[in-house]
Amino acid sequence: MKLSRVFLACSAMALSIAGCSQEKNVNSAEGLVSPTLTSIDQASLDTLATTLDVKYQVLSNIETDCPDRDGKEIKHCFSAHIKFTSPEDIAVKDWHIYYSQVYPIYAGKSDTLDIEFYNGDIHQISPTEKFSGFKAGETQSIQVYMAATAVTHSQLMPNYWIAGNSLTPAVIDSTRTTINPETKLELTPWIEPYTDIPKQIKSTPEDINQYANAEWLYEHNADIEVDDSQLATTVIPTPRELTVTDADKQLDVSQGLKVSYLGLEASDVSAAFERLAKLGVEQSENGTAVNIKIDKALHTAESYELTTSDEGINVAAADLAGAFYGVQTLASLVDVDTLALPYVTINDAPKYAYRGQHMDVARNFHDKAMIFRLIEQMGAYKLNKLHMHLAEDEGWRIELPSFPELTEIGAKRCLDLSDKHCMQPQLGGGDASERDGYYSVQDYLEILNYASRHHVQVIPSLDMPGHSRVAVKAMESRYHRFMAEENEVEATKYLLSDFEDKTEYRSIQNYNDNTINVCLESSYAFVDQVLEDLIALHKQAKHPLNMYHIGADETAGAWIESPACKALVADTSNDVSDIKHLGAHFIERVSNMIVSKGISVGGWSDGLGETHAENMPKDVYSYIWGSLPGGAHKMVSEQAHRGWNVVLSVPDVFYFDFPYEVDPKERGYNWASRRIDSRNVFNFIPDNLPINAEFRLTTLGKPFEIDDTIQKDEAGKVVHQPLPQGFTVAGVQGQIWSETIRSEEQAEYMLYPRLLSLAERAWHEADWSVSYNYNGAKYNQDTGVLTDELKAQRNKKWQTFGNAIAQKELIKLDKLGVFYRVPTVGAKVIDGQLHINSSLPGLPLEYRVKGGEWQAYTAPVAVSGKVDVRARNAAGDRAGRSFSVQ
Repeated sequence: MKLSRVFLACSAMALSIAGCSQEKNVNSAEGLVSPTLTSIDQASLDTLATTLDVKYQVLSNIETDCPDRDGKEIKHCFSAHIKFTSPEDIAVKDWHIYYSQVYPIYAGKSDTLDIEFYNGDIHQISPTEKFSGFKAGETQSIQVYMAATAVTHSQLMPNYWIAGNSLTPAVIDSTRTTINPETKLELTPWIEPYTDIPKQIKSTPEDINQYANAEWLYEHNADIEVDDSQLATTVIPTPRELTVTDADKQLDVSQGLKVSYLGLEASDVSAAFERLAKLGVEQSENGTAVNIKIDKALHTAESYELTTSDEGINVAAADLAGAFYGVQTLASLVDVDTLALPYVTINDAPKYAYRGQHMDVARNFHDKAMIFRLIEQMGAYKLNKLHMHLAEDEGWRIELPSFPELTEIGAKRCLDLSDKHCMQPQLGGGDASERDGYYSVQDYLEILNYASRHHVQVIPSLDMPGHSRVAVKAMESRYHRFMAEENEVEATKYLLSDFEDKTEYRSIQNYNDNTINVCLESSYAFVDQVLEDLIALHKQAKHPLNMYHIGADETAGAWIESPACKALVADTSNDVSDIKHLGAHFIERVSNMIVSKGISVGGWSDGLGETHAENMPKDVYSYIWGSLPGGAHKMVSEQAHRGWNVVLSVPDVFYFDFPYEVDPKERGYNWASRRIDSRNVFNFIPDNLPINAEFRLTTLGKPFEIDDTIQKDEAGKVVHQPLPQGFTVAGVQGQIWSETIRSEEQAEYMLYPRLLSLAERAWHEADWSVSYNYNGAKYNQDTGVLTDELKAQRNKKWQTFGNAIAQKELIKLDKLGVFYRVPTVGAKVIDGQLHINSSLPGLPLEYRVKGGEWQAYTAPVAVSGKVDVRARNAAGDRAGRSFSVQ
């Protein structure tokens, strides 16, 4: 078998879809190409695209027989077979098959096929000199190796495409996704079923996570019971104070609501009443009286008081947002079947001023309608910051009047690697126009207006200087357009790259061409004009641009060999003296540019942490994306001592693009957590990060310790210290990164119902949490500061919360057209009887015996043989994924 070393096939500027002629640096087998092969033509290419059967067989994530990588021993690796089978003889050469896989393949083993890593996540498979054509029914296979892991199907991208000889390329049909008609979930038919689960789901040999099959889930859900006793008075998120004033009465609102206002206009809360109307409670002249007023005696921002009684409904609020949230609480209280409300008095106010949800629409686009639905639900559950990630390496998703190239080129992907008219089809984006697009100026104005009506602040982010491949390529296109017109001044005005920069680098996402050159004045001119365009759009929508998120993370240092950067460092008239800290120079300069325009600056903690605090503005929001075992508490402390606002975005709690369970069919990455379900988010203690070590696990499923005491290095310098006395974080934010999320339904599957637990932690101060110890302490699973009594209180509250999600809130999501995850269920056969439970108690449960008809499950039932189990959504019209139980 031939072992090939994977390498970068061609430069990004030179490679076209037909491939390139650069000499391959591989150990090729000797011999001539079979004389029976002819060069591929369009008819043969099209036939292969429609008939070639592709299969991806994951062998192991912990393979120990791994080829060396760049002369270094690899102790364990990922290995898989990629197999191609044609139903007919096709004797052609000069073809290439391209596909996306998030982490690079570093070696391939095959006599007949070569594999080469190109850029980002794109790989190229080509015939070797021993390839003798496709024979009918005969499988051509290559074993591939990766020095990383792929533990979910979603990391193995769809839409392989075939190209060659400057022909029109085409996606191979067998690698397209399909939709299961019962679950409405994506199917990946080219990925072979996992049959050796331990090897295929472990991330390292030390990984002790268990596959979340029916039996594991049954034990995991053992303490959860169906209980509807508190549904009527449960509000999500939990109010600060709720008192039942008459348990024997309910207020009938089936005839609608007659609303009067004092100190506000109907338009200030109209979006909340529109939601009520969709749930069956409309406004009516003959309806129950509702009085809403602004009460200056209430001093806490966004607070409100609500009462329901024989006289009707009264809402008093500190401000317009508080009035809006008071009406949303009515929607939370209402029973959608009886259209009745309990008699209660509520005094409520938020825990945090910053309650956010991030949405990456750049890597895979999510349409305006989905963003509207997200804004609706954010308002419903009292979240108030929508962080829109609008630009990335793979796409630019907002029209800016000053830069038409950004969307003309950067908003679509196609089967072309030149980046001249469209972007490369990274992330399996070939022939998938539904995953591309952008918000026109009008679209964005409508999003801003919709957010204003729901009291949500939009925070745009166009990540820089890394994660900027589209911007770099679009401005190069602009450069060439103006140079063709012999207008060098305009051509170089916004150029983001130094053509003389010979630096070789790879970003975290494996690009070698995705970083803005921070030493060009034209780069700052570009950023400034982007900001001016955004400011103008927000002003037009009467939705002020109060905060801008610059990104600033994962900068690769592409400028090390840039002549422009060498000149900048050599210039003694500035304070830039170290080429390794040019990224910090960019962040400092752009941050001050933003603040000078009256806008608060936000950024990811790693990039901000590289700056000199004295060079930064005071009004900074640092978003912490380090994991808890990886030292998130240290990042919070370091940046808290800088006097900055801190927003917790910790991935092992708030990255909603991670899987719900340890299951290859659950979507998402795994680098910070193997499982984040709604209860996992609910249990998080945000004001006391160290104590989370008492009950959370690492990504390997193991306990860990957090030492929050003062620590010094050998020279006596303090390297960590507890938080400043009295410091608390500004808020929390959930994240959706869209590498593996290819549709609106998939995005909502990952968001809901976890977003409800996020809202709970953002709004409500849990009575079972433990205050932060400003003197510092160590925490692990044996310290017991979170006592058994407090854990019992927490678990009891989750019972109420989980039942409310399943039996109350999901019904509303169904009515509002929001897709959400129906959980996989636990099941076990005990003494011949089938027992089923669910992490969300109260959803409809079903079983079938030996492949028969599905039957409703209400209590343990006698079964024999193979049994399948599943849940349904609250409306009963969609099934969750099923499991088999013996």
